[in-house]
Amino acid sequence: MFSSLEEVGQRLRATGYIADSIATTTVYLAARLRKPLLLEGPAGSGKTQLAYAVAEAANTSVERLQCYDGINEEKAIGKFDEPLQRLCVELKAKCSSVDWESLQTELHGQQFFSAGPLLRALQYEKPSVLLIDELDKVDHAFEAQSFKRSCSCFGLGRYLYHFTGAWVDLDERKRPKNIPQLLGWATPKGWRQGLRPNQVGIASNSGEARNGVRTMAGDGELLALAGQIEAMMPIVGRRLYRGVLKAVARVWSPAEIRDLEVLRKVSEQMQVAEQEVGRLDAALDGVEPGTLASILRSLGLNSLEQVEGLDTLRKVVLEVERAA
Repeated sequence: MFSSLEEVGQRLRATGYIADSIATTTVYLAARLRKPLLLEGPAGSGKTQLAYAVAEAANTSVERLQCYDGINEEKAIGKFDEPLQRLCVELKAKCSSVDWESLQTELHGQQFFSAGPLLRALQYEKPSVLLIDELDKVDHAFEAQSFKRSCSCFGLGRYLYHFTGAWVDLDERKRPKNIPQLLGWATPKGWRQGLRPNQVGIASNSGEARNGVRTMAGDGELLALAGQIEAMMPIVGRRLYRGVLKAVARVWSPAEIRDLEVLRKVSEQMQVAEQEVGRLDAALDGVEPGTLASILRSLGLNSLEQVEGLDTLRKVVLEVERAA
């Protein structure tokens, strides 16, 4: 695209864009290494204009993807023109003989696909400038879809579902206190050795079996007890339910627990939480309206939904009982 650093500076100046040596060098290196540029700065600082200046300097075009909250893959990649597909099927159906297999292949061709900015940028004969504007406005759902699609290109997409949630405690500066250990198959060394996750069953929380693959369990008692625990979530509340799971088992869901003793401990704590909620309901009948809100505020809470530990719940119950 550019033969030298000096050529980049000259061409950018010819477009009317005044760039310092740092910006010029960065553009040159990005072009030579075929790497993207991430620009950050206030509105009006020339981020978007640099993309158009680079495209003009390289005698190519710009494809712009404007990001916003709620954008999906159809807006970014494109989608099939369903009305056009239906019209094609109706016209072909009028013929005496229709090769439906060939028609299906035809309907999923590019002539029936309305390309979005990402796909159009790949369709140019000459490399174009892909401008992704306001990238920070993309929501988590779009990021997750992009991540899964990227992994599928490397053959890893199906293995994402073998990862389970892990609790990571943060310090006062929001930095992780500890780093969860990856399974053997999820490390580059293990992958090269041929380790793969099991395709049947549920991964165990109790450790890894041979070859770095977690042991599997299908015990009916485990499933039954996990179901009983899940049924208690609407009784104790989602926040408290998750708080008990975190405190006892460090998991998001009881289905992730493959140790019967740990499941029993979780069940016992859930029963304690249920009893405390019952005590609270009984005590609230003997206090004035607004008493609970006052007690919650004294504990730094706005509502009962914010209670996420048994100790906090007990404090609330005791204060309400004293007031009653």
